[in-house]
Amino acid sequence: MLPPLKLTPLEEYMFFDDCPDYPMTGVFRLRFSGKLNFDAMDVAIQQTVERHPLVRSTVRDDAKHGYFWSVADSSTIKLERWTANPQNEYPVASFMDLKKEVGTRIWLVERSDANDLVAQIHHACTDALGMCLFIEDVLLSYAKIVGAIGSNIQLRPLDNQRMPLRNQFGLTWKKILRLIPKQILGLHVLGKFFLRNALPLGSPRQNTETEPVVFPSPMSLDFDTNTTSKILVAAKSKKVTVNDLLTRDLFLAINAWRSKNEPQQKKGWVRFFVPINHRVQADATLSAANIMSAVFLERHPGQLNDPELLLRSLHAQMQKVKRYQLGFLFIAAHALLSRLPRLRKRVICQGKCISSCVFSNIGVVFQHSPLPQQDGKLVIGDTTLDSIDFVAPLRPLTAAAFCVCTYAGRLSVNLHFDPRAISKLQAKDLLQTLSGKVHESLKIQHAE
Repeated sequence: MLPPLKLTPLEEYMFFDDCPDYPMTGVFRLRFSGKLNFDAMDVAIQQTVERHPLVRSTVRDDAKHGYFWSVADSSTIKLERWTANPQNEYPVASFMDLKKEVGTRIWLVERSDANDLVAQIHHACTDALGMCLFIEDVLLSYAKIVGAIGSNIQLRPLDNQRMPLRNQFGLTWKKILRLIPKQILGLHVLGKFFLRNALPLGSPRQNTETEPVVFPSPMSLDFDTNTTSKILVAAKSKKVTVNDLLTRDLFLAINAWRSKNEPQQKKGWVRFFVPINHRVQADATLSAANIMSAVFLERHPGQLNDPELLLRSLHAQMQKVKRYQLGFLFIAAHALLSRLPRLRKRVICQGKCISSCVFSNIGVVFQHSPLPQQDGKLVIGDTTLDSIDFVAPLRPLTAAAFCVCTYAGRLSVNLHFDPRAISKLQAKDLLQTLSGKVHESLKIQHAE
């Protein structure tokens, strides 16, 4: 039996920073060619949620000891049906109150000759990489049920007795003491954060009657395998990461987009919220959970005139983040806020722009899956997983969330935009501007 699990400071923050207008939930869509078996998938989901307790949990408030997870029976999550239509290919998701219901919904979406599998999971329950682990287990269980793989292929072992350690990040007291001087050096970053606001993208719109607000509101930019290979080669030749390249091009794209769409807006700091994975080897047996922190990258328009200098500065900053493990400042800040609930409420409800956008790179997805593959795509019987979309949550005044992943040799950028601030045409223009900046960078690289 799983021991009582208290919410970690980060989980608490995500629990409180949640509201019907801005659900703190992520959405994960898998697009298949061919049809999936609804009943078999329903059984696979119930088998999988039995292995991952947080995705089937609610939150209970102990007046004396704080907030705890209350694990529900696995049968509480049932597979739902949805029929795609030209206006909305995603199921219309909604706010999930963790005090009253579990933080997971899953749909089988009917298309004319194929299916999508869509999962909505509360961010307090797990981060994006945890969602990947959960979904991979669903697919493996489903493949076993329909006889697409043999009994020799096993699901990875999980040890949920280690769940109380999910907030330790492999740290010992000795490691913490060694980290303290490095963290002190990074405190000036927090100082800047509190002294200046980030510039929001877009502006409150009055056209929500003609463009109804639905959740989620995603849009995707997909690079083919050839372009993806060129991006990898460009990063290697410049001795930077793919993340460095993409964040540089996104800064340039947002600057160009704002000049076109917001010419009257004041100049100011564009700030990215960038999640960081903190899983260590000992976490390999943990079920879906939040094992992450985050850092902020910000630049003023005056720092965006030289693309090469911008790339070098972003690379140097991220190397410093990794070397000094500055992501732990984010965790420490939430640990402090969890002890000061009034201050936490002020931070959540302060009404200022915390970040202009979210930028999250999940990396290569399902690369090491034991499922059969063809051209890098997972194959389950007569169905093939063609593509994957991630939709990250939005926050008030953070009107855009970019989520990057690579599957079957193709890099994709999934934009979740807030239609109350950015129109569908503006969102499309933003992705096209980013695509242009990426291809422009590759042309410059080829010329060199």
